[in-house]
Amino acid sequence: MDLDSTEINDKTLDHLISERHRRITTSLHLEENDYDEHQSKFKTLSGLLKNFIGVKDIVSLRISLPAQLLEPIGNLEYWNYNDRPDYFVCIGDSDDPLERMLASIRWWFSKDLKYVKGKLVKPYNSILGEQFSCHWDVTSPNFDNKGNFIDDRESNLSGISNGNQKYRVTCINEQISHHPPVSAFYYQCEEKGVSAYGIDQIYAKFTGTSVKIGPGEQNKGIYINLDKRDNEEYLLTHPVALVQGWLKASLYIAVGESCIVTCPKTKLKAIIEYKEEKWLGKPKFAFEGKIFKYDPKNDDINKLKNVNDHNVVAEITGSWRGQVHVTRCDTKVSRLLLDMEKLEAVPKQVKPLSQQGPLESRKVWQPVSSALFSKDYAKATKEKQIIEERQRQKASERKTNKQEFVSVFFKLPVINGKPELKSAGINALK
Repeated sequence: MDLDSTEINDKTLDHLISERHRRITTSLHLEENDYDEHQSKFKTLSGLLKNFIGVKDIVSLRISLPAQLLEPIGNLEYWNYNDRPDYFVCIGDSDDPLERMLASIRWWFSKDLKYVKGKLVKPYNSILGEQFSCHWDVTSPNFDNKGNFIDDRESNLSGISNGNQKYRVTCINEQISHHPPVSAFYYQCEEKGVSAYGIDQIYAKFTGTSVKIGPGEQNKGIYINLDKRDNEEYLLTHPVALVQGWLKASLYIAVGESCIVTCPKTKLKAIIEYKEEKWLGKPKFAFEGKIFKYDPKNDDINKLKNVNDHNVVAEITGSWRGQVHVTRCDTKVSRLLLDMEKLEAVPKQVKPLSQQGPLESRKVWQPVSSALFSKDYAKATKEKQIIEERQRQKASERKTNKQEFVSVFFKLPVINGKPELKSAGINALK
C-alpha cells in the first residue's frame, strides 16, 4: 500500500502496524506484491553481514541499519515470549505437580510460535527507556480428564472458544539498557495467579552460513510464578537459535543445545535437548526430553545422558515445529501435549496511538513507521537518525551530569535475571 506519510493519521497507522504484525507472525506471511521488496532487503542485509564474519558479538557493534531494511514494528512489540497466552493462563490449573511442569513446557513451546508460522524480520532497535504494553483476552484450552488436548479450530486460531470464561493477560516491556541492549518483561494473569518475567538480552554471531543467537550474560531465562500454588516458581533457560537458509535466500530458525526447566518447590526438573540438523535433507526440528526428580541443593545434571532412569517421571519427544508428545512413566501412555501445526499466534491488543505516552514503542517510532508505509525510505532514514541522535544527546547529558538511567517500571539493578516491579509497573499491569 503506497500512502502519503502526511496523510497517515494515528488510527490508520495503528491499523497498518497491527495488520503488518499479524501477517509477519502468522501463516498469512507477506503478500505477493511484497516479494521483490523482501528479496531486496535480504540481499542488502546479506551483503552487510558478510563484513561481520568472525566478529564475536554483532549486537555489541551498535550497528545502525538503513530504515528500508527494517519492519515498521518495535523490537519490544515483536520480540515477545507470549504468542499463546491461552496456554499461559492454565499453567497452574492442575493439582498434580507433574502436570503443572508439563503445562509450563507446553507454554514454552508455544510462546515463540511466530518463528514457526511467520517470517523472520528485523524490527527497530529499542531506545533506552522505550516501553511497550499490551493485553490479551483468552480462554483456557480444552482438555479431557486424561489431559488430552481437545481440538478446537476456533480456539487454535484466536485463543478463544465459545462458552468458556475469558481471562485477561497483561504485558509490560521496558528497555533498561542501551549498551548493551537489555530489556525487562513481565506477563501476568491476575485472576489465575500466573506470572512470567525475565531479562531479554542476546548475543549474535555470523559464521557465513548462519547467524547464531544465544542468551546474553544478564539473560538467565524465563521465570514463571504460580501465586495460587504457594508461589511455586519455574526457571526455563534459553537454548541457542540458528538463523539458517542464507545460501538459498530462504531464512528459517533452527534451535540447538538445550532448555532446562527447574522447579525447586516440587523438586522436578526437565532437560529438553534439540537435535542437531544434518547438512543434507530437510530439517526435522526434532528434540527429546525427560522430566525427573532432582535435589535442588545438589543439582549438577545438565545433559540427558547423565539422568538416572530411576528418577525419570516422564519423557517428551517430537518436533518443536510440529507435534509434541509426552509419556508419563506411571501410566506408560503416550498423549499429545501440543500440536504447533494447528496453532496461530494470538494477536496483541494495544491501546491506540492517541493514548500512548512519548516513550511507548508505536509513539517513539511513529514518524519512521509512517514513512516506511509510504515507501518514503529517505524520509524514514532521516526520521530514524533524528531519534538516534536525540538518544545520543540524552546519554551525553546523563554522563555530564553523572546521572544514572532510571527505569519507570522495574527496580535496577536486576539481580540474577529476575526483574522486580516498581509501583508504576504493578499499576501498568492492572
